Formats: sequence, C-alpha cells, structure tokens
Amino acid sequence: MHRLSRTREEQTRENQAGFRPGRGCIDHIFTLRQILEHRHTFRRPTIVIFLDLKAAFDSVDRKVLWQCLTVKGVPRKYIALIKALYSNSRSRVRAYGELSSELVTTSGVRQGCPLSPFLFNFIIDMLMEVSLTERSDLGIDLLPGNNLMDLEYADDIVLLGEDADKMQSLLNTLSSNLRMFGMRFAPAKCKMLLQDWTTSTPNLVIGSEVIEHVDHFTYLGSCISTNGLIGDEISARIRKARAAFADLHHLWRRRDIRLSTKGRVYCSSVRSVLLYGSETWPIRVEDMKRLTAFDHRCLRSLSHVRWFHKISNVDVRRRVLGKEGKSIDEVIKLHRLRWLGHVVRMPNHRLPRRALLADIGSGWKRASGGQTKTWHQSMKSLTVKLSQVGRCRLPGWGPRDSRNQWLETIGDMAQNRCQWRRCIQSL
Repeated sequence: MHRLSRTREEQTRENQAGFRPGRGCIDHIFTLRQILEHRHTFRRPTIVIFLDLKAAFDSVDRKVLWQCLTVKGVPRKYIALIKALYSNSRSRVRAYGELSSELVTTSGVRQGCPLSPFLFNFIIDMLMEVSLTERSDLGIDLLPGNNLMDLEYADDIVLLGEDADKMQSLLNTLSSNLRMFGMRFAPAKCKMLLQDWTTSTPNLVIGSEVIEHVDHFTYLGSCISTNGLIGDEISARIRKARAAFADLHHLWRRRDIRLSTKGRVYCSSVRSVLLYGSETWPIRVEDMKRLTAFDHRCLRSLSHVRWFHKISNVDVRRRVLGKEGKSIDEVIKLHRLRWLGHVVRMPNHRLPRRALLADIGSGWKRASGGQTKTWHQSMKSLTVKLSQVGRCRLPGWGPRDSRNQWLETIGDMAQNRCQWRRCIQSL
C-alpha cells in the first residue's frame, strides 16, 4: 500500500480530501464556508447539492475497479496481488450470537481492510473525471485557477453551480455513470441548498425523485446554513457537547478523582466536541456568549461549585484547568489563528487557499444595508495588531489596501512556523 500511495497521491484529484495524508474534514468545511460567505456578500445565486451513495463500499463493481487501476497506471503485479486478495472472498453475519452460513461476495471492497479506502478513491476519482470531462461551463468561478464544480470526501459528494439546468444535466450524467460503476444514489438522503436564489425553487431530480430543498445541512459534521451565520451550528455543537458531558456524569460526580484529571478529560472529551470546526467559524459576540455560558456551566458542575458559593467563573476555570487554562474565546482564537497560518502556507493549488483568495467578479456589487460578518473580515480584524512593527506599518490592513493584501503579509510571516507562533501569542 505504501508503494502505491507514493505515486497515487500525485494522481488523486485535488477535490478529494478523504483518506489522504495531510487533509481532513476541516479542509472541505472551510472551503465550502468560504465560497458561500464570499458569494453571499455579493448576493450571487448558488446551488449546492449534497449527494449520498447507497451502500457505496459494498456495491463497487470489482471488474470496473480493476480497469480503473489499470487506467491509472498501477503495475500489473500489484493488480494481480489485489485480485488474489479479493478472489473467493466470503462473509458471515453474526446475529443474536449466532453466525450465518458463508456468503460469497462478488462486489464491493472489503470492510475493515486498510487497503479499501485507497481503492475506493480510485473509483470516485474515475467517476468524477468521466462525468466532468469537457464540462468547464459548470461550477463556481473566480477562484484562482479553474472553476470549482465539486468536493469529495470519500463517498460524500458536493456539487456546486449557479445554473439549475446545467446542474440537472450533470446529475443525469452522474446517475448514468454510477450505474456503470455498480453504484447508485440514495435520493431520499440527497439534499439541495439554495443561497440568494431569486427565481422559483428548481425541481432537480435523481431518477424520478425530486431532491429535497433545505436551508441548512450537516456536512462532515458541521452545519452549513444559507444565511452565512453559524447560529444553527452553535446550537448543534452545544447539543452534542451536552450529550458527551452527560455520558461522563459518573466521572464528574466522583470526589476521589482530582479536579486536574477531570479537567483534562473535559478538554479532550467535551470541549473537543463543542469546538469541532471552530477554525472555520465567522463567530459573533452572541455566539461566543452561548459557548462561554455552556462551558462555565460544565466547569461548575464537574467541580461541584454552585452559584450561591459566590466563586467567579475565572476562579472555577483555574481550579479545574489550572492557572494556564484558557477560556473558550482564547481557545477559539488560537484555533483560528493556527488554521489561518496553515492555509496561507498551503501550495497555490490547494482548495482552502484558493477559496480564501477568491476574487471579485466584474459587475459584482456588495448588497446594500448591513453585511453578514465573514471569516475573512473577522480574521483581518483579529490580526490588525500585526500591521505595526516598531514605527513601520505593514501593508494589508489600511483602508486603501487591496482585499487580500493582508493575507500576503500574513503568508510571509507564517512561512516561519516559530515566528508565526510568536505572532499568535502576541495577539
């Protein structure tokens, strides 16, 4: 597998982030949020379709898989070894403590095998390449490089566009090609999100079933909304963190366990759930208040400190997390600054960097009235202190500087990781 992955990584489409080193869910969550925020600022109509494959890993046509490996230049001896691994494969099902008789499996990739995700990426890559060939008229423009038409994380596929008829044509092509690969969509789980759509809601179909239109969708664990706000995401994160906190109630109520130990468990098991994806949030004051209030309630509960004890929230946090324990707003700020440095260090072809540096189209005008706060704007405000070095003013944060000039300055700083860490601490 390691021998194959060296050359395979260079061939994999940039749009695929699943099962790849140095990439994760946050890459695509950030990319999608940046695109929607940027286009919402100028009220550009956008269609986002979230596609779900039915039993994707179990239904791959193995003959097509061998052909994909051949087309991608995998050496014959490796293909022969993989075929031998899959020949005469059998499965048994355990139900109510008893095993069923053997079932011969002739399709799909092996469940639990470390090679399976690697092989599955070949199939998805080939599917998208075949479906998107000579379709340069689709997708979202104005990202540095080519148009962005799709995002994939394993079998989670997102289609982006601004024309309903072209999107329907692409769906028809994908559905047809999927059958060739032995797979099919689950229409009931596919959703359509429309942002700043001024005309009537289009009826896009898969087969004979209409794709449901929604105002928000949970993509890779993060709630994406059409209004550019994260209120729904904050509510979802608090619900999940509350459930995680309740699952450890037996630990919090024990008084023979030190508070410092409880604090470490809390940060790793509850705060991590609460702050999942916080790197990508265009967070507002009211959002921070909700997160802080939940965090304070949890810390008081596990430390058995009640409001009538008249102990401040800061003192409670220091008791549980120690003197160096950070508040929620400090942790979120640190996460966002680290992620900013990570993105500006990326090569130019990486999608998160392209989305962050998206340009303004000719004829685009900002909508009148109040604007929704974006991640781009909030990070520019957060890093404004870095514009002053002694008596010199670095370019990027001035009123006449171009939109992305501050990112170029940040990029120069972040290339040196040690220097960037010192810059973060100064903020």
